[in-house]
Amino acid sequence: MKRLTTRFLMACAAIGAATGVLLLPANFASFAISAAVPLAYAAMVGVWLIGPVVALAVLRRPGAALLTMLIAGIINIPTPAGPSAIVTNLMVGVAMELGFLVTRYRIWRPWLFYVTALVFEVVYAASAYAYFNIDDMAAAGKTFFFALMAVSAVGFTWLGLLIAGRVTATGVARGIAPGTRPVAPPPAPVES
Repeated sequence: MKRLTTRFLMACAAIGAATGVLLLPANFASFAISAAVPLAYAAMVGVWLIGPVVALAVLRRPGAALLTMLIAGIINIPTPAGPSAIVTNLMVGVAMELGFLVTRYRIWRPWLFYVTALVFEVVYAASAYAYFNIDDMAAAGKTFFFALMAVSAVGFTWLGLLIAGRVTATGVARGIAPGTRPVAPPPAPVES
């Protein structure tokens, strides 16, 4: 197992803090619309995937999504979700970790991010079926609900991978992710 370095923990904390700030309005909005407009909720539910996708894609280490989402959940305690925000965020972090755990954290291809996100959304949609009274919807409404959740998962996973690519290009993760070298400090000036 890889060591939990301070740089890794700080990177997870930074990604988690950014994710937590992003999820603050999402939590308020989801509580306002989830029961009244479940189709709008289905379209936005993928936003919870951005943080764990960025963490896993940038850091490429076990536990990155879990630690990131723990921080994001703590930041979201003041929302209507309250302390359950931690549980919800950890659930998303664990779900994203599972796809990579199955491959023993050896495959980091974009398709695995998409498959993992879609599997999670299908399981989540099935568990939310009763809460959203999906049985009361017309057949077209039911289909649209599940399609929106799938499109949301794919769209926000794509956005997370885009952000991760941009973050990686800056070089801030060098030395944290496996296979990357730490940035060497600049040479000391030579006195004449």
